[in-house]
Amino acid sequence: MMINELTENDFDKFDIDKNPIVSFFATEQKWFSNDDDSLLGIILLDKTDSDWNYVILSKDEDQRYRAIETKVSFASIEKAEESLTNSIITITKSGKKEESLFNARDSQIIKPSEVIIKDIDDEIKKYFKKHPEKLYDMSPRKFEELIASLLQDFGFDTDLTKATKDGGRDIIASIINKVSNFLIYVECKRYKAENKIGVGIIREVIGVHNIHKPAKSIIVTTSFFTQDAIKEAKNFENQLDLKDFNDLKTWLQKY
Repeated sequence: MMINELTENDFDKFDIDKNPIVSFFATEQKWFSNDDDSLLGIILLDKTDSDWNYVILSKDEDQRYRAIETKVSFASIEKAEESLTNSIITITKSGKKEESLFNARDSQIIKPSEVIIKDIDDEIKKYFKKHPEKLYDMSPRKFEELIASLLQDFGFDTDLTKATKDGGRDIIASIINKVSNFLIYVECKRYKAENKIGVGIIREVIGVHNIHKPAKSIIVTTSFFTQDAIKEAKNFENQLDLKDFNDLKTWLQKY
């Protein structure tokens, strides 16, 4: 079986939906395919640690390429390439990609895309656990998506509001069961560490909270809160929680 090395231009012809967040911490260096192009591989260089990672992609039931395997922290590009090519050969010969992702039993009720997205998100969260300072490099919208994903891992269903000025609720998170309905509004602020959250944002979020009356509102930031903001929030301690950069690091410790 041949593993073909591709140029970047040849690889881009496959029209793959790449996750934009990957470019924050890694650059693509080499590209590969198997004989029938059913599997593709990318080798990436970590911008921070200068170690090597790879991603293998396979066509899903909609004939779109999705990541099915990600491995990180190789000491050299040669070791990453060796592991990637061996894995492509193994997957091609065994056909396990189809069995594990596309032919799941009905009782499992797992869509291929859900499995793939979870795998990719875990790698991203592991990276931010190791390099929390890289949170500052995210766009505000990508930061909202990360927080929504973390909340999902905590058991919430989440909806992102439109990417506009939304009035104190970037994410609507809920837990609905036979016992109760629990609704949370989450305001996300991807600020630099020195740009602290002030009283104005506290009052804005509480204003929205009092209008719509969720069970709880939360402000999550990559920065911190001024002492005046913390003092103001204490007046609404049953309605409002504050989560700063240190809390985010705690959330990421589980990955």
